[in-house]
Amino acid sequence: MAKKMLNFLWFVVILSVLRVCTAATPESYLLQTYSLPSDLNFMPTLGNGHLGYTVFGDAIFMNGVYNGPAGNSKRARIPNWLNITTEVCDRFGCATDADVAVNGTSYEMNLRDGYFRSITTYNTLGLSIEQRTYPHKFFNRALVYEVVATRSTAYGTRANSPQFLRLSQHPGNASDAFEFVVVSNGSSASGDYRTIRGRTDIIEFERFQQQPQEIYIIFSQSLEEPLQLEWPTWQAEVRHRIIICIDRQQSVALKELQDVLQLNANSMLQRHTVAWHNFWDRDFSIELVGNVLELSQIINAGIFYLASSLPSLSTNQVNEPFYGLSPTGLGRGNLEADYQGHNFWDTEIWMLPVVTHFGFEYGKQVLDYRSRKLEAAKYNARSKGYKGARFPWESAYTGTEVTNPCCPEVAQQEIHISPDISFALQKFFAHSGDYAWVCDKAWPIAAEVAEFLVSRAACEEFRPVCHLLNVMGPDEDHPDVDDNVYTNAVSKIALEFAEWAGEMCGNDSTELFEKWRRVNDRLLILHDTALDYHPQHVGYVVNTTIKQADTILLGYPLRYDISTTHLNDLRIYSNVTRESGPAMTWSMFATNYLTSSEEWLGHEYFERGYKDYVRPEFKVWSETPLGFEGSANFLTGIGGFLQAMIYGYGGVNFVRDNNKTTMILRVGTSPLYVDEVHVNYLRYARNTCRWVFGDRFSNMDCGVRSGAQGTFEMVQGKKRTLLGRSFNVTLVKGDEPVHISYLE
Repeated sequence: MAKKMLNFLWFVVILSVLRVCTAATPESYLLQTYSLPSDLNFMPTLGNGHLGYTVFGDAIFMNGVYNGPAGNSKRARIPNWLNITTEVCDRFGCATDADVAVNGTSYEMNLRDGYFRSITTYNTLGLSIEQRTYPHKFFNRALVYEVVATRSTAYGTRANSPQFLRLSQHPGNASDAFEFVVVSNGSSASGDYRTIRGRTDIIEFERFQQQPQEIYIIFSQSLEEPLQLEWPTWQAEVRHRIIICIDRQQSVALKELQDVLQLNANSMLQRHTVAWHNFWDRDFSIELVGNVLELSQIINAGIFYLASSLPSLSTNQVNEPFYGLSPTGLGRGNLEADYQGHNFWDTEIWMLPVVTHFGFEYGKQVLDYRSRKLEAAKYNARSKGYKGARFPWESAYTGTEVTNPCCPEVAQQEIHISPDISFALQKFFAHSGDYAWVCDKAWPIAAEVAEFLVSRAACEEFRPVCHLLNVMGPDEDHPDVDDNVYTNAVSKIALEFAEWAGEMCGNDSTELFEKWRRVNDRLLILHDTALDYHPQHVGYVVNTTIKQADTILLGYPLRYDISTTHLNDLRIYSNVTRESGPAMTWSMFATNYLTSSEEWLGHEYFERGYKDYVRPEFKVWSETPLGFEGSANFLTGIGGFLQAMIYGYGGVNFVRDNNKTTMILRVGTSPLYVDEVHVNYLRYARNTCRWVFGDRFSNMDCGVRSGAQGTFEMVQGKKRTLLGRSFNVTLVKGDEPVHISYLE
C-alpha cells in the first residue's frame, strides 16, 4: 500500500513538472482556479466572430442569426452540443468524486492560446483526464472538444480491469428558436457525418427579411447516445476529439469539417494557438511593468473577451458579413440580461475606440454593419415622420428597431445613437486618415444622420435657438426631457462632420450645408453661469441622482468642452451618480479626471470602475457591482476600462483638425503600483505605434508600414517640426502636449 502511494505521489510530481515545462504561457495570460464561480454565468465566453458560447452553458450562437419579431427578436439559441463531459469507467462503474484528489480538478482559461481546459487527477486510479474546448480561430466554422486521458505506470486497485472513457453531451433543453431536421444520421462510411438543418421559427421584420434563416450543423461524430472509448490496460494514453461545424451553407460547413479532420490533433490546436499568438504579438496587447499580476490578468482577459466576439481576419473560408458587437458578446444573447444580442450605442462609443487599435480592418467590419443597415435606418426615420436616417436604439438582423416591448420610451427618445454613430465615423477617420473610406462609407451615413437631426430639431421662430425635445440621454433614469446636453453636443458634432465630409467628398450643395450649419449653430447647449456647469437637461436640479455618465462625456470622449466648466461637471455629477451604475461610468470619470490632470481622483475612479465588477475566477465582467443583478461578460464595461487605460492614463487622443488627422500626446501617468505601461500597438494613419508611458515620461514610437506614403508634422507650443514618414517622440513631466498631424 505504501509503495502504491509512493508511486502515485511520484506520478503527480512528474505530471506537475511536465505541466510547468510545457506551459510557456506567461502567468498574466493564465487564469487558473480549483473552484468554479457560484454563478456559472461568469464562466468564460469564447468566440471567433462566427460562433460563440459560454463554457458549461446551454447555448451556441452564430453571428447574425436571430429569431423573433421586432422587439422579441433575440439571438437564436443552438443547443450547446459542445458541452461534453468525459468519465473514466470500468466494469465496476465510473470514477466518483471520492477518487479525485483534494484540489484534484483544476480549471484554466488560457488567454494567450485561446482555450479553456480542465484537468482532473484521480488519486486512487493513477490517471488524469484533460478536457479542452475552443472555437477555432482559423477554422472559424468549427467548435472543438478534446479529451486526453493519461495513465501512470503504477495505478490503483482497478489496474487489472479494462477501462473505458464515456463521453456524454449536455446541450440543455430543446431550442425554441429553430425547427431542426435531421438531414443525415451519419454512418461509418468515410465522409458521411451526422447533419442537422435548422430553420428559425419567426422572421424579424418582413420588409427587410422575407425568409427565416437557415443553418447547417455537422458533427464529426454523433453523441446522441454516450460514446464509449475502450482503454486497454497496456495503453498509457488515449485521445479523442469531437468537431462541430456550423454555417448557413451545408457545403461550407462540410468543407470546414473535412479540412479540420485532415489535421492531427496537435496540428489542429497549433493552427488555433498560432492565430491567437499573432493577435497578441502583432495586433494588440498591453503589458504592465510592476508587481500587478491581477491587474495584468484583468486587462488581458478584457482584451481577449472583446476580441473573441470579433471576426477572425485570417480564416479557412471567406467570412460572412459581421453583425456587430452586442454588450455581452457573440456567445450570449438568448436572455434579456444579455440584451438579446442586440447592438446599441455601446458598440460605437464604448467598444470601437479600443477595437480600432486591434487593427483598422476590425474597426471597418464593426462599422460596416451600420453601413449595410442604412436603408433600414432611413425607413425607421420615415416611419416616425422624419427625414434622413434614424438608427434604432437596438438593432439585430434587419437593422430595424428591436427594443424590448417593455420600454417603448427608450426606442422613441434615445435618439443620440444616430449622432453617436456619426461621431464614431469621425473618430475612425481621425485614427486611420483614410479619406477614400470617408467618401465611400462615412459620408453616406453622416449625411443621412444630419438630415434626421435637422428634421428632428425644433427651432424657435423669433430667436436663433433650436432644441431637441422629448428625448432621453444616456441617463435613462430621466426620460422625456428637453435639450439633454450630451444629445445636443454630439448632434452638433455630427452636423459639423457631415458638412466637412460632404465638402471633402465633392458635394457642392451649399444649400444643404447651410441648412445643417444653421441648426448646428443654433442648437442649445445648456450652461448654468452661476455654478458654471452644464445642467443635464432643462429643469435638472443639482443633487438629483442620475444613473450613469452623461454630461461628463462632453469632455472625453466628445472633447466638446474641456474647460473649467467641465471640471465642475465632474465634481457635481460624481456626487449624484448611483452606486449601482454600469461599470463604464466610473471609467469615464477616471478618464476625464486623468485628462484634466486630477490624477488622484483618476486613480480612485479607475479602481472603482473594475474592482467590484470583475469576478475573480476568470476575470469576467458584470454590468453592475457585486450585490446587484446585471449582465455577465459585459464588453461595454471592458471597453470603458481599456479606454481609461489608453486614453486616460496614456494621455493620447485622435481628432480631426479641419482636413487633417491629429494625434494629441500629453505626458501620461501610470495606475497605482504600475511602473510602466507598454501598449503594443496603437494604429495611426498608415503607421503602427508602440506607446510606453510611466509617471514621468511617455514615448510614442510610430514605425512606417509597407507602402506608406504620407508624412507627419509635429506642433508643440509655437514650435513646428516636420517628422517624415515615421517618428519617435519622448515627453517628460512638465513638457507641453504635442500635436502630430498626418499629411497625405
